[in-house]
Amino acid sequence: MGLVNTSAIETLQVPHEPGEWVGIRSLLATEMDEAKEVRMKRVMDLWGDSLPSMSAVSNQQSGETEETLAQRVGQYDALTLLKYAVVSWSYEAPVGLEQVERLDAITRDWLVEEIVQRNTRPLASRKSSGGNSKQDTAHLSSSTLMPSSAAE
Repeated sequence: MGLVNTSAIETLQVPHEPGEWVGIRSLLATEMDEAKEVRMKRVMDLWGDSLPSMSAVSNQQSGETEETLAQRVGQYDALTLLKYAVVSWSYEAPVGLEQVERLDAITRDWLVEEIVQRNTRPLASRKSSGGNSKQDTAHLSSSTLMPSSAAE
């Protein structure tokens, strides 16, 4: 089914901080779209008119090869993803936009990769399955999923 269960929270252990964890939820398509739009606007503001020529060079170099996680992550604004996905954590400060902005770069980058990996699929699997294979949604049946009331 294509509906997102936003009350299911997946608890991720922070690999570089023993004992710390972050609870994330799956993102709605509109939230992913917003994160992509924010990223595109920032890129356009930064590069302006030179962007089309840079894109052509990039496409020639990469061809239609497999898309990496880093490439998928680069399509989205990190803060927008974190704002929607992070719902709980073990840190002393309560979860909120101001606190999410205060994450160190290592934790932020790790967490954004985890969010993108769980909410997108590589280009090759999108082309081959049409988005309907069990593999596409396998991460949603993780044993670490729990109702949001259990995470608090």
